Amino acid sequence: MEKKVYELKIDPDLRDLIPPLSEEEYNMLEDSIVRDGCDTPLIVWNGVIVDGHNRYEICRKHNVPFACDEKEFADKDTAMFWMLEHQLARRNLNSYQRSELALKFEPMLKREAKKRSMAGKPLDPPQNSAGGSSTGETREKIARIAGVSRDTIAKVKKIDANADDETKQQLRSGKKSIHMAYTDLMNKEHEGETRVCECCGKEKPFSEFRIASKSTEYRTICKDCEDNAKKAAKEAEKAASLPGPASVTGIGIRDGQTAHISTGLPDDPAMFDHVVDLLRHSQNAYLASFEATLNQYRPSMVTPEHNDLIRQMIDYIADTTEELLDKHIEEVK
Repeated sequence: MEKKVYELKIDPDLRDLIPPLSEEEYNMLEDSIVRDGCDTPLIVWNGVIVDGHNRYEICRKHNVPFACDEKEFADKDTAMFWMLEHQLARRNLNSYQRSELALKFEPMLKREAKKRSMAGKPLDPPQNSAGGSSTGETREKIARIAGVSRDTIAKVKKIDANADDETKQQLRSGKKSIHMAYTDLMNKEHEGETRVCECCGKEKPFSEFRIASKSTEYRTICKDCEDNAKKAAKEAEKAASLPGPASVTGIGIRDGQTAHISTGLPDDPAMFDHVVDLLRHSQNAYLASFEATLNQYRPSMVTPEHNDLIRQMIDYIADTTEELLDKHIEEVK
């Protein structure tokens, strides 16, 4: 098509569908077009710009001629699907940018699902789209489009709805991670609230609990207990590399999950601190678990017989633990 300064129409829905270029990106594009001209044709549909809004603005501003490539789309949704797919395929995007773009599919997928449901047809995306198969939820399809997990899509959706523009720019530029931005939002949302650590039993602010990178929920064990458990596990692993006949079982927590570590400690009085640390952690973990289970002991369940049974279990644990200690002492004499 002939190059000239065309008069085209702008649809706000199409113009605002793609996240804007940063100031630096826009300036680089402007310098390139002013210096070398506009080599990439703008994509139009019935005279409406589908791809090339920034180029159109720059070319009009500097009176730079450009070409147009007319495409046919069944409707606006199909054109929007094409725009999003084209951007995802063309640009070197990080996880946040890909997720941000993929979330633009959500209203279109929901509209398509509603139309097909009313027509009694299986759910498929409009022609030429990347909407996915007829099975699965919308969020799963969006996650596949973005190439990320469902949890990541959930985090980005919350960030897009609640974070400020500065945070979003930091995410787009890669200066901030999705997980960090999401954690900051959650801590702000729960500011002033507390929860009880299942390990130490202490009541602490939500900010004292981590959110796993592959989750959208806070862990039930506080940062201090996690760090102490990791430290004890690391010390136990280090001790295991030293010569020593004794064997103990350490219980540590890695990434919020219990890990059983069999270690050998050298026969050295200084190593007793490690044994105490491991036993204390085991004790705290047991008490926290016991308390959590007791919370399920509802009023309608409480009877003298049931109370006696629980007390018998406690006595059995105490007696058995003492027997284990006595037996071990005899063995190591």
